[in-house]
Amino acid sequence: MSSSKRIGTRLLLGSAALAGLAFIGYATLPVLLAGWVQRLLTEQGLTDVRVEIGYPALHRLRVHQLMLSGRSAGQVYTLSARELEVGYDLASVLQGRLQSLRIPEAQLDFRPGELAARTPRRPFALPQPARWLAAFPLDKLHVDQLQVQWHQPDGTTLTGTLRGEAQRTDTQLRMHWSLSRDHRPWLDLALNLTDAGELSATLSQAQAPDQPMLSASATVAANGPDTVVAHGSIDAQFKPLALLLSPLFSLPKDFTPDAGRLTARWNATAPAVVPAADHGGEFSGTLSVDVTALRLGTLLQDGNLHLLATFATGDNILRWRIADNLRLSAYLNPALLAITDTADRHKFVRSARPLVVRAPHGLSGDMHLAPSTFELRLAPDSRWQVENLVTPDVHIARLDATLPGETRLARDTHGGWTTTGLGIALHVPALQPLFAAIGAVENLRVTARLEAGSLSRPPPVTVQNADVTVFGGHVRARDVRVDLARAENTFTLDLERIDLAHVVALEQQQDIEATGTLDGRMPFILSRRGMRIADGALHASPAGGVIRYHPNETVRSMAVANPNLKLVLDALSNYHYTKLDIGANYAENGDLALQVGMAGRNPDWNANQPIHLNINLSENIPVLLRSLRLAGDISEKVEQRVRERSRSTP
Repeated sequence: MSSSKRIGTRLLLGSAALAGLAFIGYATLPVLLAGWVQRLLTEQGLTDVRVEIGYPALHRLRVHQLMLSGRSAGQVYTLSARELEVGYDLASVLQGRLQSLRIPEAQLDFRPGELAARTPRRPFALPQPARWLAAFPLDKLHVDQLQVQWHQPDGTTLTGTLRGEAQRTDTQLRMHWSLSRDHRPWLDLALNLTDAGELSATLSQAQAPDQPMLSASATVAANGPDTVVAHGSIDAQFKPLALLLSPLFSLPKDFTPDAGRLTARWNATAPAVVPAADHGGEFSGTLSVDVTALRLGTLLQDGNLHLLATFATGDNILRWRIADNLRLSAYLNPALLAITDTADRHKFVRSARPLVVRAPHGLSGDMHLAPSTFELRLAPDSRWQVENLVTPDVHIARLDATLPGETRLARDTHGGWTTTGLGIALHVPALQPLFAAIGAVENLRVTARLEAGSLSRPPPVTVQNADVTVFGGHVRARDVRVDLARAENTFTLDLERIDLAHVVALEQQQDIEATGTLDGRMPFILSRRGMRIADGALHASPAGGVIRYHPNETVRSMAVANPNLKLVLDALSNYHYTKLDIGANYAENGDLALQVGMAGRNPDWNANQPIHLNINLSENIPVLLRSLRLAGDISEKVEQRVRERSRSTP
């Protein structure tokens, strides 16, 4: 065979081999591409990845199936899509991006789930703002229909349909997405990113796209080779946001805002490269928040908040401090804190001045941020000040609250809240009860502590110490533990040196005068039926006291025609008692029964003859508080006793 023929044969065989290799490569290309994509997605921490890719055309590629699963913040999500259309050209591929991606139909499911073991993170370099657009891997993204299902822990499922597109030019990236529920348009989201690092976003109701309920903006700029600086703002209208969030979180009507506006400004400095360790990159900055004209149903009106805070983070811990110019004010519905059940909670009664809450020394603490849990900690000795607290029962001009120890509040992946124990010390210099004219109550001091554990129900609370000055004396309690999960809770109040003159003058009547002091104990029993007092007892001090009864015109006219009644009135006109015992019982329905026993003399009557009196008093306290007739009832009982004694021999 000639050399020319041998060369031709070799060329033919080589061409055939190359053609065969090309055919094999083309035949296996979908498998190779699918394996490459699957490996890339798996390296990102995704699981259950399945990819089926068709034979590529000159500028088109069809992905027949894409399925993947992942976990984030206690949620397991699954994405399933079919017949994705990918557009590309050689120049775009060499630059690491695609021309277009169209998703005709896909489904995204979220379910509550336990978190898998965390995989080590790789270092992440934040692109400089000028390269943000280049980092987006598509020139155009179009989603025809993405069905979203969000399965709630209570078994309910929220569903929606997402549609939209994203398009990149040389100078900006524009996105527009719409979300429908029950086949009706619901929300519109618009985003715009420029090559100068400027990001803006608006969220609107589909029915009013020109009236955003939420507007946000941010700007990021390089600050040397290692850090970036950012600043931004948020402007939100509460009422439309409440309509959006209430179905998601089942907010009660009274906790759903129907007015109000939030504005916030922030700035921060962050590293340009997030390290590979499990902790996140450190950043720091300031945050200014203002809430104006907030209204929550019948709970409050004209709510306003101002705070200025600094923050810094590292190792998944966000440390913050709120400046001492914190101020929260609102007109609260007084009926919310009513002791009695007669207040109309559905009627807002506007007080003369709003309630004001301050932190006179500022507040500081930290938040632990983790994929599975969230923990908020408040530094020890945090102090609050409340001004102008008004209820139907009491008016408090000022209240000081101190959290003496570290306060911790944590949330787990199931949405449950727990505390490691919350201690609080309260001081009220003076409060004015409005349900009865008992005078000012002074120097109320209470130290209490919530027990550690779940907050799914009210935790047990222990009142370590309580002291208040009232009726010229003191009412004290020590080591009182109340657990609402128990059928009954018992505790005792100690009364010391209660001034009888203050008690008798409750209604500022002139019928009776009294002096002396009382000491005693009041055992309380708190149950699901209500509260009762069992065998409470008060005793006058050994020094005794004086009771003087000044009868009204009716009783005096009766005494003119009844000598015996006159003798009794004379005896009680200057009654010096050496013994005064009061027994008290209070029922859950509000009935109070008092048994009063007295022994003494009248030095101005019948040669100082001994006088013994026993009087039974009964009243329904809720009715009494409404009618304010305590002193009048005492007078009626005395008059009744006088009539009884007038029919017998004095």
